[in-house]
Amino acid sequence: MKTKKRVLIISCAIICVVLAALLWLKHVDNSANAILEAKVTSDNDSGTTFATIYDNGKVKKSNSGKSKSFVKAIEVDPQVFKEYTDKKDTIYLTVNEKVLKKNKKVTSDDTWIKLVKLVAKRSKHAIAVLSLFKLGDDYYAFLKYNAGLSDEGSLYQYKSSLTKVATLDSGKISGLRKK
Repeated sequence: MKTKKRVLIISCAIICVVLAALLWLKHVDNSANAILEAKVTSDNDSGTTFATIYDNGKVKKSNSGKSKSFVKAIEVDPQVFKEYTDKKDTIYLTVNEKVLKKNKKVTSDDTWIKLVKLVAKRSKHAIAVLSLFKLGDDYYAFLKYNAGLSDEGSLYQYKSSLTKVATLDSGKISGLRKK
């Protein structure tokens, strides 16, 4: 009889701990702050949706962006990047300076040039989409690789290095604004 009582008390304690942990995790998840709003265009430009980006990396669809203005993307032509393969079949990219200089919006800001070169240096796949945004003093880059079946792209913030902010499952960011 004593053993059954102990098992019951231990079971109740375990259930209480699990419920407390779940509540705590839900609270942590809900405490994320919205930092950016994105205008997301489908890859074939057939439709536009809006998304809110949170400081924990989550992205949620929203309707809030329809009447707001967004900073328009500066598109970088994928032809800017030269793709090479070394003896170990590792792909690496460099920047074709002549092609880059044709894009006056990018070359008008030294930070954009540094960012484009850093993206090339870090990349191990061909780049399909590179969109640049400047919000106040903050620089952002949306990057989508031309690799495999994945359709996802990532948004990075640039402050001398790239820090991933969020990942989109599909589409491309065509406009961005601070929340």
